[in-house]
Amino acid sequence: MAQDSPDADLDAWVLETAPRAVAYARSLLRNVDDAEDIVQDCYCRLLAKADVYDLPRDGLKLLLRAVTNACINLRARRRPMFRFVRTDPESGDERNDDPVDYRAAAPGDRLAHSELSAAVATGLKLLPTQQRAALELKSLGYTQQEIAEILDVTPTYAGVLVHRARQALAAYLAPYLGGDTVP
Repeated sequence: MAQDSPDADLDAWVLETAPRAVAYARSLLRNVDDAEDIVQDCYCRLLAKADVYDLPRDGLKLLLRAVTNACINLRARRRPMFRFVRTDPESGDERNDDPVDYRAAAPGDRLAHSELSAAVATGLKLLPTQQRAALELKSLGYTQQEIAEILDVTPTYAGVLVHRARQALAAYLAPYLGGDTVP
């Protein structure tokens, strides 16, 4: 039974980290299928070297670094010429993949939320991948040092990436939030 312990530890590690890794990849790619494929490939690569790495201890950082690089590589390979917009069959509006159900909210609030959500999504898409990755990691609660390790940059540059991403997003969202300029 002691033989099963390392496999059980790895199974537990995968089950614990998979939702975060997929959510992170999805935030970078904005495509669930691509995100799941990339995370699966990254897990396969890491698990093939499980004897080299201490995955329960350092695996999440290694996984997120691998996911970041794979997402950047995928986006660099796939520069879309045009984009198909998925629409909601009921309303005709662009489909919102937001998991929160806002049907109970007042119609004006739903419209404002929908417009702001779309603006945030568009603003994030406009950011360079590395800035978006840094901002997403920061929003997930990672420290500047951890972001630097995951993105394989210096801690100072990780802070610069987060700062630039916040500034660009704030400038893009200013008209939606009632401001004309960024402070």
